[in-house]
Amino acid sequence: MKTIQRAFILLVVAVCQPSVVLAQDDREAEITEQHEFRNDFRQVVEALNAGSFEPFLAAIDKKDMLDRIFGLRLIDQKVKKGFREDFENNLHSMVSAAIAHPDSATRAILLDFDSRGDRGRAVVRFDLPEFQFNYHEYDLRRDKKGRLIIVDWIDFLHGEQFSEDVGTSLVMLLPGKPATRKLLDFQNVKENELFKMTELFKAARDRRADKYFELVTEMDERFQRQRIVVLTGVNLSKGVGNRRMLRMALISVAKYFPDEPLYSLMLLDYYFPAGRYEDAAQSLLRLQERLGVQEAAMQARLSATALVMGNADDASAYADTAIGLEPTLELGWWSALRARVALSQFDRSVEALQQLERQFGQSLGPEALKADKSFGDLVASEAYKGWLETRK
Repeated sequence: MKTIQRAFILLVVAVCQPSVVLAQDDREAEITEQHEFRNDFRQVVEALNAGSFEPFLAAIDKKDMLDRIFGLRLIDQKVKKGFREDFENNLHSMVSAAIAHPDSATRAILLDFDSRGDRGRAVVRFDLPEFQFNYHEYDLRRDKKGRLIIVDWIDFLHGEQFSEDVGTSLVMLLPGKPATRKLLDFQNVKENELFKMTELFKAARDRRADKYFELVTEMDERFQRQRIVVLTGVNLSKGVGNRRMLRMALISVAKYFPDEPLYSLMLLDYYFPAGRYEDAAQSLLRLQERLGVQEAAMQARLSATALVMGNADDASAYADTAIGLEPTLELGWWSALRARVALSQFDRSVEALQQLERQFGQSLGPEALKADKSFGDLVASEAYKGWLETRK
């Protein structure tokens, strides 16, 4: 009997072993594919940092993107025809406008990448002048030949998906009443109300910001709270560079969409000047959760927010996380410096000073620091004086 049992066990093992090996081979193949997928996208990001948009553009399936832009939108046929004919020629300018900052070189950081099968998702941070940051979330896939395809992406500073932004802009070029009705999220719109909405979109098209906001203030609140109205107001204000109107537009965002992570980044331009620091902190945390990744710039901004709210311990913890995640991020060291000074940790403050001078070319002698009263105790400290002696 024991002989029979042993033979049966050996038979089971013999049958199962090939399955185990095949499963292991499949897993190794999957890991290899994920690595290749990630590496392909990383090369696109590295090309952007080198000043080239060509790999990015080459990864866009032009036909698929055109279909996404047109979608089910009621775009005027002449507009549609002209856009289709010039699409490939204009794609470079549209992409560069969406990614590059006009006054500085693009610096993109791949923060996160995840894939399953032929679908992928990536999060990229773009470092802008004056310690500002933007984030993109990319929808990716690989075609049948294994080539990288950028399907679409969300621009969190703009608050929209690329294809949706372009498609809506095409509708607004010649906004008929049926197309305008389709952009609203409720029914029972009167003819005179539709007329006012078409006039509103024409004002946005012609960059007549004064007219746009004049029309908005005359509308019923159910129109004022429409996502298309609120978001167009923000982007129009930014486009014409009018800070007063931008504030008006952002107040509407805060009123109607306070918990929308797509708008978290833009709301900081309202919350900080208005002294609404708790709201700013919550916006940053919502955005961090939406992105699904803990990263240095977000931690540094949370540190600055905590400090202005009087929470120096939290500010120091956030700053330490920031420089731990990315020691080469200048804002992280500035956040660490200010938090450590607030806690009277002058030895650690000197460490931050050293990094700011060595890595980023700052000159932080007494004259530079005395311009900011919050550094007064640091300048008077023995730790700072001792550092000055070694600095000579």
